[in-house]
Amino acid sequence: MHFDQTDHLISYLIGKIVPHADIRRGGILAVSLAKLLFLIDYEHFKATGKQASDLTYIWYKHGPYPLTDFEPRLAELEGHEIVRLPMERVIDGRPYSLFYAGRSPRYTPSLPESVKEIADRVIFIFGEASQETLLEYVYSLEIVKGLELMQPIDFTRALAKPEVDETFLNTVLEEFKGELTQPLSPEHIKAVQQSLEESTNENIETAKQMLSWQRAAFRLNSS
Repeated sequence: MHFDQTDHLISYLIGKIVPHADIRRGGILAVSLAKLLFLIDYEHFKATGKQASDLTYIWYKHGPYPLTDFEPRLAELEGHEIVRLPMERVIDGRPYSLFYAGRSPRYTPSLPESVKEIADRVIFIFGEASQETLLEYVYSLEIVKGLELMQPIDFTRALAKPEVDETFLNTVLEEFKGELTQPLSPEHIKAVQQSLEESTNENIETAKQMLSWQRAAFRLNSS
């Protein structure tokens, strides 16, 4: 059986984020996995002019989703490279699945360095983030704004980069000096580090928003 780069990317992501099936730890939802893959494709397209995977995304119920080709990919890897754990929502009984790395893989994930570097960066920033944080970030991207349900996502929109507002960046970076005196979780520290290393408007604004959430949580816990 032939496994292509998309298969390797899916199994690499799951293996990095949820290496073992442990119900106490929790797996990764299909929605979250799809968003991580989308972010990797988005960043890779901006850097190289092509996607890291051959998935086709549309704007679906919870944002970008590879509706036609995602489930067949997961089914092909299931039982070997990945494990699917069927679950049921307590509130309404609706089924859903959690995914973990499998224990009998047929291959070791291998990715081009450009893809692996971007995948590792996305995992570094969002691997431990909540689904809500991940969705909030994806919804903020210019490439998805104004899309309608079932509309295909055109990655060429990612190449139209807006000019960086230097005044805005300098103002936010000054604010970071004060924010960093507050207790931060590892997740938020990662976001700040990434925003400082790659000072784009999107990275800075996302880190700023995450810091505000951290600050609110800290004040609540301290009250």
